Amino acid sequence: MITKIQNSVLMKQFAILLAAWFLTVSFKSNGKSEVVLTAGTNIALETISMIQSDLVSVGQTIEFRVKYDVKAEGKVVVAAGSTAKGQVMRAQKAKGFGKEGFLEVQLKSVTAVDGQEVFLSGGNVYQEGEDKQTVAIILGLFVCVLFLAMKGKNAQVPPGYQVTPSVATTMSIKV
Repeated sequence: MITKIQNSVLMKQFAILLAAWFLTVSFKSNGKSEVVLTAGTNIALETISMIQSDLVSVGQTIEFRVKYDVKAEGKVVVAAGSTAKGQVMRAQKAKGFGKEGFLEVQLKSVTAVDGQEVFLSGGNVYQEGEDKQTVAIILGLFVCVLFLAMKGKNAQVPPGYQVTPSVATTMSIKV
């Protein structure tokens, strides 16, 4: 009986189909391919919320959002809406004598579609507030000494402020 089953046409066809299935499964890729994201590729970012020189401190992380999809070899490697990170390098709130506040944020990295951190260069954000030194000194000398305590304006970066850094190093991204 076992020899009849081994010699049957159905068993041979079943064996061929099973062998073909094993071959396709074993050589099939996981569907992910790698593309190269080259250094110098621009990435449009925008601020998510208001950044003010009197409310941030040096070393603080500031989040940005990717404005448009970034593609390499026709495939999206950094999706629009992804989070990018910057770090406050310098910040000073407005001071007396009409001295303005200032703020500098260095863009550090963005997250690719495969979860890798893509390092950025260039495109730092620098803003200064309004300088009121001249007004403070003139009014302080000719009207009242108390005008010398007048502060300048703090630096502000509004939500939606766009900056375009570039990719720092060439890297492979799985898509």
